[in-house]
Amino acid sequence: MNFKIQITVLFIGMVGLVFSQTSSSGGIVEFSKLTLSESPLVESNRLSISNAEGDFQIQKSFFDYQLTSGITAGANNSNLFAADPRSSLLNNNELDASNLNLGLGLQKRFRIGLVASFSVDYTRLNDNFPLNRFNQNIGANIDDHSMTSTFSLTQPLLRGSVNVASALEESSILNLESEKTNLTFKNSFELLQTANAYWQYVAANKSLAVFQENQNRVQRVLDITKELVEADKKPAGDLAQIQADLANQARQTKVAEQNLYTAKLNLGRAIGLNEEDSKKINTPVDDFPGITTSGYTANLDLNKYILLAQENRSDIEATKQIEEAVKLQLQFVENGRRPQLDLTGFVNYGGANIGNGINNALATLTQREGRSLGFGVRLNFSFPINNNNARGNYTKSKVALENQQISNQNLKRNIDLNVSIALNNLNNSVLVLEKAEESLSYYKQVFSNEKEKFQNGLTTLLNLILFQERLTFAELEYLQAHQQFASAIVNLRYQTGTLIGESNKNITRDLFYTIPKI
Repeated sequence: MNFKIQITVLFIGMVGLVFSQTSSSGGIVEFSKLTLSESPLVESNRLSISNAEGDFQIQKSFFDYQLTSGITAGANNSNLFAADPRSSLLNNNELDASNLNLGLGLQKRFRIGLVASFSVDYTRLNDNFPLNRFNQNIGANIDDHSMTSTFSLTQPLLRGSVNVASALEESSILNLESEKTNLTFKNSFELLQTANAYWQYVAANKSLAVFQENQNRVQRVLDITKELVEADKKPAGDLAQIQADLANQARQTKVAEQNLYTAKLNLGRAIGLNEEDSKKINTPVDDFPGITTSGYTANLDLNKYILLAQENRSDIEATKQIEEAVKLQLQFVENGRRPQLDLTGFVNYGGANIGNGINNALATLTQREGRSLGFGVRLNFSFPINNNNARGNYTKSKVALENQQISNQNLKRNIDLNVSIALNNLNNSVLVLEKAEESLSYYKQVFSNEKEKFQNGLTTLLNLILFQERLTFAELEYLQAHQQFASAIVNLRYQTGTLIGESNKNITRDLFYTIPKI
């Protein structure tokens, strides 16, 4: 038993370790995959499909088999008038009667508008009057049975005809397909949020390192200054200036630590983690993408990227499906403005019998005597004179279609604009990153020279502090430019619909490190 307990504890521990590692470590690819499995917004996107499936089931139910049944039992006691000729055949002038009615029906509506209906009705009457319907003396309390079965077919010729009978069902199917199609693009937005949060976390982590290194540089300058003061090469007053600067750098380091904490929890928020699991996120393992390895080249063709977006953006296809669905709804309500003209053909078969017992009841449809057979055709016409309800629904549906068409055109217009902005942002981010890297290289050289001059007494402490601050700013601006470049790559992929595939599973490193290929 102890061995089994140990194995169980070990298994639970391993499962917990795996989960902990999954939720706290990894690079941008792992966090993106985790987003698709953990994010409540991704789950909400999936639920929209379930909601559309529910709408489809509702419309589909219009063509379900409808089974109806009913039973009625009753009794009646009547005191007859003395002048009633039946009173002479009854004791105490009392007529006691009872009845039983059973009904069973089945109806099916087909997608061509045809309605098939079948029903069976049985009635049993019983009273203490000794004469039957033919004035034969058969005795009191003898059952009188009758049964009728009817089969009918009704075909709408105008309103609800074959062209529109299933319009709402087909519309709900298109809405369902639209939700499935649009799921990919909805999830790609969540990946965009995670990617941007990850790059922000990388920048915050690097920024903290910059401030820590800056604080260490000031500390080294303070140490150098102390040596120069002791050697009477610098006045003791310089120490106060450097100590003040060191305190300020320590403050900035604390602010950077807070920014890193905020970026970490914001990354967890984007992934879908709770506060406890967000704190477990480790130091980022992926660095920013490089310009050369990203596949970026000058003079990228905007028109090709716009065409790429139009081919890959699943929301474009989804809105087309919605437009087709609205067209079907308009067709349905437009049909509602027509008169109702239904052609019905029917056949009925029934029988009657007298006598007590189940055999006599069943014999109503089998014996020849009392049998009846009929058939016929019926044409029903109805039309509301004003028909304001149908007219109002038609107006609203027509407006909905026009609004959807406007929305679709506006979506394409905005996609073109957004792709243009994203590509321009990528171009500018490359230029900014190159200049920031160049500036950082120069400031590193300048600060190194200035520090050497300060040690030799060839420059002032104020100049050294100034160039040291400029170096820090250059490092931070370089990080910011690198972060903007990384975000620009992901945003261009998002705007062109190439951030995530239809399977929602093919998440690779190239999605975040290379620009879309055209």
